[in-house]
Amino acid sequence: MREEDYIRKKCGSDNHFKVPEGYFEQFSTTLMQQLQKEGAMSTPKVASTRSKLLTFSRYAAAAIVCGALFAGTLFYFTSYTDETIAQQVVPAEESYSWDDTYTEDALDYAMVSNHEIVQYLSEAY
Repeated sequence: MREEDYIRKKCGSDNHFKVPEGYFEQFSTTLMQQLQKEGAMSTPKVASTRSKLLTFSRYAAAAIVCGALFAGTLFYFTSYTDETIAQQVVPAEESYSWDDTYTEDALDYAMVSNHEIVQYLSEAY
């Protein structure tokens, strides 16, 4: 309470904010007149059928282009068969065969046990 008493002694308890008389009685009519002058009361524009159709056609064209790019990319990357890749990597004179020399090392490095291999094969067949 000491702080409030100190503030009241210094500043007083008068209300320093004043408005003209009758301000709030005329406030709503004055505000409506100002809004009508600025055009804020106008109705919002409704999109026409033509603009909706134009927007839809733009989205449709974008979807078609994206689909074509996706299909082209998919076709490009899946058009290579194993034979063509093997021909590119290994020359035609050399035969391509699987070498088992590093298979055990790879399985040891991956920490795959014989039990896990048997379990996988029994589930697969």
